[in-house]
Amino acid sequence: MKIEKILLPFDDSVHSQNAAKFGLDLAKRYSAHVSIIHCYEEWNASVAEIPEKLIMEIRANARREAEALLQRTEELFKNQGIEYSLECVDGEPGHVLANRSKSKQYDLIIMGSHGHSDIAGLFLGSVTHKVLNTIYCPIMVVP
Repeated sequence: MKIEKILLPFDDSVHSQNAAKFGLDLAKRYSAHVSIIHCYEEWNASVAEIPEKLIMEIRANARREAEALLQRTEELFKNQGIEYSLECVDGEPGHVLANRSKSKQYDLIIMGSHGHSDIAGLFLGSVTHKVLNTIYCPIMVVP
């Protein structure tokens, strides 16, 4: 198996941190590029009583928090001799990651078995479960 491009979803959970460490080690072994992605969902309110300015502030805060979270994982990848990229994406993580796998631009997805989701799967996290059921490339699930 040729591994040149790895997709690494990151949400700063313990399992996600473990997956990041595993992904870093694998990227070093194969000289692979790692695309680190954090999915967040902007608050989309349609309540007339909420001022548009407040909604924009809430959305901006969500983006800032997502970027700060992603920067924490960059500390792990900095100065490690591998290529990596960071990306914050607005959208439901399961859908975003499933669509990314369909793009066929990744050789492997490495993700944690559970994340920070409010809805936990019986054996796997809900996002991991969704991605496993819709993937188009190999996936490695790290506890």
